[in-house]
Amino acid sequence: MPIIDAYGMRGNVVFGRGERGEGKDSLVFIHGAGGSSTTWQPQLDYFSRAFNCFVMELPGHGAAQGTGAQEVKSYALWIRGALDELQVVSPFIIGHSMGGAITMDLALRFPALPKGLVLAGTGARLRVHPDILDGIKKAFPQAVERICEFSLAKDVSEGMRQLAVAQMMKNSPDVLHGDFLACDRFDVMEEVGAIKKPTLVICGDQDALAPVKYSRYLADTIAGSRLEIVEGAGHKVMLERPEQFNNKLEAFFRSAGTGDA
Repeated sequence: MPIIDAYGMRGNVVFGRGERGEGKDSLVFIHGAGGSSTTWQPQLDYFSRAFNCFVMELPGHGAAQGTGAQEVKSYALWIRGALDELQVVSPFIIGHSMGGAITMDLALRFPALPKGLVLAGTGARLRVHPDILDGIKKAFPQAVERICEFSLAKDVSEGMRQLAVAQMMKNSPDVLHGDFLACDRFDVMEEVGAIKKPTLVICGDQDALAPVKYSRYLADTIAGSRLEIVEGAGHKVMLERPEQFNNKLEAFFRSAGTGDA
């Protein structure tokens, strides 16, 4: 797991299983606010055989620790620098929530970078309720509980709920506040239509943090994009319904001209 310094920020990259293979397409996974590499564990396990997988732990998160950012574009610059250092060329970029915002920023500012995009549980604008921003600063554990309550479908196991809280609690209040502030400041409603790369938009039908209408807007605005709605999943669709999520990604990668997954 290399720690990488780029554009004045320090983050971490988790590699997929096995050796990096010549001729394989690359998948770059970007977690959301308060996330880490654990966000993508079911995908890392599933796709590592056929793809070169890179899970980006954003500055301030996971093994990177330290300081995070307060702007999506700052995180995107670190991703760009890290991919340059790793010599990752033309990857599929898969972003969840704030990670989806970062993915869109990368595609808009560096249109030659991605081969394709997966935008999971995200939107072209990600407003955050002031009570969440205020609560992170004043009552961190309670704010985390509330965020996780809205992040999961109603019928998920208590174990998954507890795990979601435990993982988010590993962040410092400053890093988590910066993440949600970055989300609140993000708005590419007028620009997102300029994305021209193959795009899969995917979300859970019970997503309360980035409702289905956010995904519908992306799918309606990005020409040629595909919308997939996963039944029985909330905001953490890739963890709540990993089999359905992975199958839909696999079909998208194949349709975009990759080898068998």
